[in-house]
This record gives sequence, structure tokens and C-alpha cells, in this order.
Amino acid sequence: MTYPIKYIENNLVFNQDGECFAYYELLPYNYSFLTPEQKMEVHLNFRQLIAQNREGKIHALQISTTRSLRTVQEKSKQLVNGKLKAVAEKRIDEQTEALVSMIGDHPLDYRFFIGFKLLLRGQEVNLKNLRQSAKETLTTFFRQVNQKMMGDFVVMPDSEVQRYQKAENLLQAKVAHRFQIRPLDKNDFGYLIEHLYGKETTAFEDYTFSLPLEKRKADTLLKRYDLIKPTRSLIEENQRYLKIQNEEQISYVAYFTIDSIVGELDFPSNEIFYYQQQQFDFPIDTSMNVEIVANKKALSTVRNKKKELNDLDEHAWQSENETGSNVLEALEDVNELETTLDQSKEAMYKLSYVIRVAADSEESLKQRCNEVKDFYDDWGIKLVRPFGDMIGLHQEFLPASPRYINDYLQYVTSDFLAGLGFGASQMLGESSGIYIGYNLETGQNVYLQPSLASQGVKGSVTNALAAAFLGSLGGGKSFANNLIVYYAVLFGAQALIVDPKAERGYWQENLPEIADEIQIVNLTHEEENQGLLDPYVIMKRKKDAESLAIDLLSFLTGISSRDGEKFPVLRKAIRSVTQKEVRGLWLVIDALREDGTPVAKAMADHIESFTDYDFAHLLFSDGTTEQSISLDKQLNIIQVADLTLPDTQTNFSDYTTTELLSVAMLLVISTFALDFIHTDRKTFKIVDLDEAWSFLQVAQGKTLSNRLVRAGRSMNAGVYFVTQNADDLTDEKMKNNIGLKFAFRSTDLQEIKKTLAFFGVNPEDETNQQRLRQLENGQCFMQDLYGRVGTIQIHPVFEELFHAFDTRPPAKQKK
Repeated sequence: MTYPIKYIENNLVFNQDGECFAYYELLPYNYSFLTPEQKMEVHLNFRQLIAQNREGKIHALQISTTRSLRTVQEKSKQLVNGKLKAVAEKRIDEQTEALVSMIGDHPLDYRFFIGFKLLLRGQEVNLKNLRQSAKETLTTFFRQVNQKMMGDFVVMPDSEVQRYQKAENLLQAKVAHRFQIRPLDKNDFGYLIEHLYGKETTAFEDYTFSLPLEKRKADTLLKRYDLIKPTRSLIEENQRYLKIQNEEQISYVAYFTIDSIVGELDFPSNEIFYYQQQQFDFPIDTSMNVEIVANKKALSTVRNKKKELNDLDEHAWQSENETGSNVLEALEDVNELETTLDQSKEAMYKLSYVIRVAADSEESLKQRCNEVKDFYDDWGIKLVRPFGDMIGLHQEFLPASPRYINDYLQYVTSDFLAGLGFGASQMLGESSGIYIGYNLETGQNVYLQPSLASQGVKGSVTNALAAAFLGSLGGGKSFANNLIVYYAVLFGAQALIVDPKAERGYWQENLPEIADEIQIVNLTHEEENQGLLDPYVIMKRKKDAESLAIDLLSFLTGISSRDGEKFPVLRKAIRSVTQKEVRGLWLVIDALREDGTPVAKAMADHIESFTDYDFAHLLFSDGTTEQSISLDKQLNIIQVADLTLPDTQTNFSDYTTTELLSVAMLLVISTFALDFIHTDRKTFKIVDLDEAWSFLQVAQGKTLSNRLVRAGRSMNAGVYFVTQNADDLTDEKMKNNIGLKFAFRSTDLQEIKKTLAFFGVNPEDETNQQRLRQLENGQCFMQDLYGRVGTIQIHPVFEELFHAFDTRPPAKQKK
């Protein structure tokens, strides 16, 4: 068998039969958690792409490639900046070695390539064109004679390449209208050929292929040796497999093709290309060699087949025998196909479907082949491994290769081809950045770049930097939140964590590598902390202090802005304190008493009743307290000990005094975070609100949260809400301004439906509900900046990080 590739230039491949194919990489599109309507839209796009080709050939390849884990990690290191750069780079290097020891340096990946045979449209017939055609015919003849005699060089006229290049430009525009594509280059072809010939050691993005072309005046010269160099392997053909040996390794490769398809492959839910990526933990390649049969020719073929079947039926009737059920079923199918072709005027397609399975031993190959057969058998597809045809099926994978065997052809429609899910994948996160875990379906690593949303990345569906961590108690939301904030700080971000449960007090001891850049502020009952959270102490600008004082006192006293009797009195007293040189919330009580009216006195008594209750002294200063909370470090944690937060089910009207004061503390600290957001715009900042549900339930908290989110978008800051239910994020505007989403295990059906709706996936789908209900600790649904949803396992890699961020009780930790 001759090597089918004759010449390669850019993404054009010329074969020995005089055909030219243009090859593209079809960039995978996310297919996970799509609704049936969205799946149908993808299906329609692919069907139209195929159906628009009325003649010619299509070659589609799904190839198992490898990615370099070290290269990805090095790209991640380039994103690091700030004070902790050295620590971050050391941590990433340690992470790289740990991941390589777990999953290897070259994890499995899948890429999709599609090639179209280019057809040159007929030119106008005139004397000049006839002369040119005759000249080209003679030139081609002499060129082929020289190549046959010499055999060392391939000469390709530039005029011929240019003609096909024009056709390729038109084709590329048509394909790019529906899918994201990338024209292949010589490196891609070199990798593909070497992969098929058993060379698996280099990652796809690191591979280079030397193919020197000598450009002459009117043609290009290529050494044939350079073209076939990637095939340098010793191939031993056995009856049912190939043994491929090269200087790097020995591979055992088997090829399957479709013998028959039993039953119907209904769309959706039969996307074989999509599901086989998740099914197998070993490499598997697939080739679809499609020859397009024009509508008229297809109708003629179908009608001839119909005549044959009718003759069989007639013969059975004349011989007084019953017609076989297989003949009747075939006749019914032919009638249906004839009607479809006649009405749609579409072409029919001759499909040669070949599957390649490789292993490093004969025993392993046998086991893998059985797995593949069982997988396809579940879909009603019977595979066969033809005796003695392995080398021929092997060559079908090569670009621009002709179909090898006609015995296993399947006649299909564009609907069938589109329904196979070619190009469908499950994608999450970024190509580099913070490693947070791996995709549970595909095993691929998941990376994040938390500051990327505001950059207007192509393909993203949001420019919001805010994030939400949802889930019931013990599911892992706090752990995931802590891990992401920690790595964001290492990468150069500055963070402020509001910790109402005081769970991060030991971070300086547990994270010694960044202890110098951790500041923990503990607001306790001691007298020395008197007034530290007073709005007039904690806020830098008088106007902001006045607004916070109004929000705080109206929240504690329950005075609404719609109360025409009390609210103006309170506002007047706060305004008078703001205008003084010495300012503090205690002085508001004095100002109310000076007012002298019964309403003002009653309000003064009401407010004073809070001042000595539990830890309320933190909120009231007499004007002598100085601002002592500083946010100069990379990681700042504000802890208020012994807060008593209300349950999510508790109505605001049922809050106890302690719960009311606890929520008031969080309101003050969160407002203080606004000042933090308005610092240097060049630095990405994170405001992390743990137990956010506690103040999202009250009107002041909702308003404050919206202000934080809106300011964060313009000031390069992300607000992270750690809460239990999607319902806690009650404001639709707030929900629309949340980019990254993480949802951990939930058992309540109504809550599950609300979470699924928040993620934009079908809340009534029982499969989706079951997946969210059955998540284990540390597993979650994730939605990235591009709207893609998947299931991931949070993976801290290092034991010390696991212990630092684990919030379980000590007894459980030991267990």
C-alpha cells in the first residue's frame, strides 16, 4: 500500500489520487448540562454544516492526545505577581511534582480534527483556459514521470496550491460561521502521523515537525523523506492487531469497524463521541471517512435497492412462502429513506467508521478491546475486527487517505452524523491559573483565574468578579472558599475575610510560609476594643460614616425611613454629630437628649439600652477611640468572637437581641470592606463574606451587598458569598452579577431545584437533581465564566492545606 499523503502546505493536504483536503481543528464545545433545546441547536448547526456539502468527502478524527502538565504549571507561574511571588512559585513547583507523581506528566486529552475535500468550480470555457488546461496536463504528466523515476522529491506548482487556497478560504468562512475552528499546520499533521505510528511521548502543544519547503520561481520542492519521516516505525501485521515498534516504545494496536447498527440511535442521549471520552481511562481514537452521495444518485441507489427487495417479496409470494421479517423491515426502511431523500433533497453519506485501540501489551490490548466492544454494544452497534485488514484500516486515519474497504460501509443521513456528538466535550475553567481540583467526569484538571472576568474574555458570558459558594452544612463550601482565597493571595491578590465564626484564628501557625502577610483582627469583649466598630471610627470619610450610622441605628431600633415621626429626628441627631470635631455613636444619644422632645428621649433611651449589652460596646465610641484596624497585609481576617447568628429559617422579626447585634456587627464590617475595595485598582482584591446569609436576609444587608458587587466590578474586586441556599441571594440583580458559582451537596428537593435554576440548568431534570443530591464531601457543581457547568472534586494536594482549611471538629478530623 502506498503512503497516501503526497504534499502538505499550511492546512492543505494533497494525496496520491490528486485530491486536496483542508483540515481544521474543531475546538471542543461544552456539552455538559445542556438543555434538550440547546443540544438540538448544536445538532442543527452540525447537520447544516454537513448537509451544505452536496458532493465530495469529509474526514473527521477524534484523537487522544496528551497535554504537558509541567507546561500548564509553568504558564500558571507566569500569572504570579506581588509580595508573595517567591512563595507562590515554590508552592506551584511542589504542586507540579505532587500532581505528576499522581497522574503523570502527560494526562490524556481529546482533540477533534475535520477535513473537507476541496472542489474547484468549473471555469468559463474559452481558448485561453483550454491552453492553460493543456499546459497543466502536460506539466503534471512530466512531473509524475520524474517522481516515478527519481522518487526522492515532490514538486508542487504554486498555481495549483493557490487555486485550492482560494477554495479553502471560502470553506473556512462557512465553517467558522457555526463552530470555532483553527486551521492545522505542519506541526499538527506531524503529531497526528507520529501518534498513529506509536510515538506517544511528547505533549501536543510541545511538538514541532520539521518540514522544509524549498520555494522556487513557480513551484515548491519537498523532499519525500521529510514527508514520511514521522512514520519511521517497524510494523508487524498480525491477523487482528498491529505491533508497532520504534526507538521509544512498542505499541499493540487494534482496529474496529461497524458491522451493523441494531435499532435507532435517537437524538439526544446517543452522542457516542461525547460519552466515550468519559467511559475510557485509556486512549481511543475514532475516524469517520464520509463520502457524499448526491441526492439524485442516492435516490437512484435507494430505488434500485427497493426493486431488489420487492423482487424478493414477489418471489416469496409466487413460491407460496412467507416473506422474511428482515426483508419486510428492510423494505419499510427503504420506503422511509426514499421519502426523506425525495422531500429534503439532501445527499446521502457513505460512512466508514473505524475505532483505534492501543496498548503497551497484547494482554492489555485484549482487555481494552473487550471494553470498547461492550460500550458500543450498549448503544446497539455491533463492532467487528476484520482479519487481515489492520494495516488498511490503520491508513484510513491518515489525513487525505482514501477509504480502504467497502465491506463495512454504512449508508446514513446528515441527522445521524450530527447526532454522534462530534466535538462535544466537558470543559471547565481556564487553561492555566489556580489549580483547584479535577473534573469528576473526565478527570481533567480544573484551573481558575479569579480576576479574569473583568477583562472581557472572548466567549465569557459574564464580566462579574463576584462568586457564590452554596451548600448545606459540612459539604465543603468553606474549605473550597478558603483554598481559592489562599491561592489568589499567593498569585498577587489582596483579601479581606469577614469571619463571624472565628475559624481562621490559627492560619498564621498553619500557614507559616505566608504568616508575615496574614493579619488577624480579633474583636473581643475586652474594654480595650471599645468603639472599634463605631462607624465614625472605622470609616475614613465623614459622609460614609454618617450613612453607616443611619443604617446601623435604624436597623437596631427598627425605625424605618418611612416613619415620618421618628426617622427625621434620628437623622437630625446623627447629622449634628457628623458636623462636630469629635464624633462617635455615643454622642448621638447625647444629641437626642439635647433635642428634648419625648420622641427623641424615647429613642435615646432605646439606643442606650444596647450599649452595655453583651459585646455592643464595640459599636459605641465617645469620640476618643482611634482607628486601629489596618488592611496593609495581603491576607486580612476580621474575627468577631462569640457572635450568635440566627438560623436561615428565622424571620427577622423573631431575632433575639444578641442575634440582632451580631448581624449589626457584620453590617459594619462589610461596609468597612467598601473602603478596602476602593484601594489600588491595579491589584485584584477579594472581600470574602462567610455566613453571608445572616445579613443578606435584612434590607440593609441586601443594599450593602449590591453596593459591594457593583463597586467591585469597577474597582477590580470580587465579593465572595459563602451561604447555604440559593434563596439567600434574593435579589435577581445580585444573582446576575455573580460570575463563578459553586454548589455543594444538598438534600432538600426544593433547594436543589432553586440551585439548579441559579446555575441555568434544567431544575426539573431528575438526573440533575440526583447528581446534586449524591455529591460527596468536597465535590460540587461549578459554573465558570463561560457559563459552562460541570462536577468537580476540590483537591488541596497538600496535607497541611487540608488541615489548615478543614473546619470539622477535632475528633472528626482524627477519624
